[in-house]
Amino acid sequence: MNEIRQRRHFLARASAAAAALTVGPPAFAQANWPQSPVKMIIPFAAGGSTDILTRMIGKIVGERIGQPIVVDNRGGAGGIIGTAAIAKAPPDGYTFGMTTVSSIVSAPIINTKVPFDVDREIAFVSQIVTVPMILGVHPSVPVNTAPELMQYLRSHKGRVSYGSVAVGHYGHVAAAHINDTLDAGMAHVPYKGEGPMLQDLIAGQLQTTFLTIATTKAPSEAGRVKVLAITGTQRHEAMPNVPTFAEQGLDDEVFKLNPGWIGIIAPAKTPPGAIQRMSAEVQAAVRQPELRDRITALGMNLVGGTPEAFQAAYKAEIPKWRDLLARAGVKAE
Repeated sequence: MNEIRQRRHFLARASAAAAALTVGPPAFAQANWPQSPVKMIIPFAAGGSTDILTRMIGKIVGERIGQPIVVDNRGGAGGIIGTAAIAKAPPDGYTFGMTTVSSIVSAPIINTKVPFDVDREIAFVSQIVTVPMILGVHPSVPVNTAPELMQYLRSHKGRVSYGSVAVGHYGHVAAAHINDTLDAGMAHVPYKGEGPMLQDLIAGQLQTTFLTIATTKAPSEAGRVKVLAITGTQRHEAMPNVPTFAEQGLDDEVFKLNPGWIGIIAPAKTPPGAIQRMSAEVQAAVRQPELRDRITALGMNLVGGTPEAFQAAYKAEIPKWRDLLARAGVKAE
């Protein structure tokens, strides 16, 4: 009998131990999130369009959730360093990050050794905006239209430099396409963000580059940057006097793209409640008329979508960019 009682006691303890192992942490309480400040990692230096947009939205979202959104700029390697920091962060619902096409689409295509796996380490939160690009030049470059720049590049082979915020970023791809088409011998200068690149363009260290309206509008109005063309199929209301490439007879497919977007991601395994709440708050923020008008004035087109829509948009971009990068001959540098 003692042996039977001992066996029953052992089985009861084993069963309790097994039950304890299967009980996970308490369910994530979406209504109680967040209880402390939320970090938002930006994979580019301060001053660029991603940084500007993040701070605008972060202020409103922070007010809505009752905790500040703390911006953390992690520029470098074309957004790879900051994106890796997002992917490797603790998935506790208190670290999110901004992302772009170049960070999670083109970078992994041209560099299989990026230190993160988008499909396994990143969760999608909300695609916020799409972003057309402006072709700009330093005022000393004696051109006023995109076709005139093409002619200038032909006659000044090897004497022009262009910048980009990342290897594989649209600005790199489009300029590389121009360079190869014209055999212009342009030098590529990569930067950690749009802000530093703009400063070098203004200073004359660069002759030409692709920029967003958000960073180009003020210096162009001040005569510090000369703008020649905008990507896409129509002009943007923020800079209505800037013609498209197609209007100027340059109908290459690369110039017709809506080349960029900015969205929010999180580490994989972040509690779904935190992701859904952050996504909902971002969508609510961009619907506010004042913020919507400010974003439009920056030359961005609002999306403000769900996690599912953002992930679908990401997947749709991969084949397009794989083809675009291959045709442009862009490789990791």
